[in-house]
Amino acid sequence: MINTSKNIYRTRFLLGLAISLLGSACSQSEAPPGAQSGQLTDVSVVTYMEREPGTDTYPVRILVSPGHVRFDDGYDDSDYTLLDRRTRTLYSVSHESSSVLVIKNHPPGGTTTPADLSLTEERIVDNDAPTIAGKQPLQVNYLANGTLCYQTVSVAGIMDAAVAGMTEYATALGERQRGDLQTVPEELQTPCFLSRYAYAPERHYTHGLPLQIWDGAGYSSSLTDFQDNEMVSSALFEVPENYERIQLGQQ
Repeated sequence: MINTSKNIYRTRFLLGLAISLLGSACSQSEAPPGAQSGQLTDVSVVTYMEREPGTDTYPVRILVSPGHVRFDDGYDDSDYTLLDRRTRTLYSVSHESSSVLVIKNHPPGGTTTPADLSLTEERIVDNDAPTIAGKQPLQVNYLANGTLCYQTVSVAGIMDAAVAGMTEYATALGERQRGDLQTVPEELQTPCFLSRYAYAPERHYTHGLPLQIWDGAGYSSSLTDFQDNEMVSSALFEVPENYERIQLGQQ
């Protein structure tokens, strides 16, 4: 059964999002000075406001270029995590400690979901919800072994380049988590944990760009902005050479 009050809230959220994104698109400026200098990179930018249990909301900015995916705190000088899409290497950069955690993954291959892990979903179409960029949002409930793990509202057919990059990033993290499952206490390896973080961390991207993500434990993520063809400094996709490197994974 759909919770009517939550459905109304989501409709109001989507209406507000549609209005704010329309205003954002109308106010875009031309490419910044220096775009022809070779020091800038053309990217897709997606920004969310996220909340975890016991925390205030915080921004998450995602920059997707043809060669990299960068997650940061919404500003250029923040710490960040970087995926090199060619080598499938993850870098977690900390400016405070002047260090880089380097995580090298195995070459991509098929993922075998355990036989005792059943992944299903429930799709809910809200015809009263406003469209986003002319597209109808879709709510999906993601289940593992019949247990509701988390929910999303997504829109297909927009920001495809960004969605592809975020899918690769989630897949790389899932591969790393599968390699480290022996460090996770057995009692924490619930069907939802295994599906969400190890065996199918990218499955909510199959329905397009997430507008909202939430679960019953208090986590939530809400889209606040998205832009294609933004110009940013190419240095945002570089890893500091003078930082200490800590290696995980393949040597």
